[in-house]
Amino acid sequence: MVQRGIISSERIGRVSIYRLSEQILSDFGDIAGDHVFPDYAGRFHTIVYSVPEAERGLRDRLQYIARSLGYRQLRPGILIGFADQSRLLSKRLPHIPVPGWSEAGVLTPESLAAARRMTTRAFELDAALAQLPPLEERMNALSSGGSAPGTGCAGLSLGSFFDLYYDVARAVMTHPLLPETLVDGTQPALRFRALMRQCNLEYYLRFDQLIRECAGASSSFELIEWLPED
Repeated sequence: MVQRGIISSERIGRVSIYRLSEQILSDFGDIAGDHVFPDYAGRFHTIVYSVPEAERGLRDRLQYIARSLGYRQLRPGILIGFADQSRLLSKRLPHIPVPGWSEAGVLTPESLAAARRMTTRAFELDAALAQLPPLEERMNALSSGGSAPGTGCAGLSLGSFFDLYYDVARAVMTHPLLPETLVDGTQPALRFRALMRQCNLEYYLRFDQLIRECAGASSSFELIEWLPED
């Protein structure tokens, strides 16, 4: 996780301190409602790559890091995004041995309609819309149809709750906010983030005090850095 930029590590004496990376922490502001939609200036920023099957581990890492930086796969070997993150990608990616290679560039669709089609395909909007109804149904069950948070599914275990929390969090990380000009109607990403806020509320109502009490019993409790609650 340190190598992939998800967490940072700091050695203090005989203790290693792990923290969420700045990039991951910034995502919490996005989920909390500080939505910043990317701009579309008539072109996509691209990463074009070819990595042989013998180096598939490196290829998987390239794809993973690129996704974390906002790129998505338009077709095999072509990633598109709305900001040039190629320098960050190169910094976090080891050297690609010959005959593999990757190049950064731009892709200019011939029309806004073509750009919308590319966005729908690369950012999997149809799959996102299909995911939403079952997740929203599961969340509504926890809040008695959405009217009373914390009152549904009496006796819900922490493990069962985090099954839902994980599914919602994965959807949030998979589906970023997109330029408003390229998406018709309400973005699936906004609905996923609304579900994430509901998940957080359910957690605080049901389990927050229990978790804090368990953490307080640990000898390393003073090392815990809690995320801001405002």
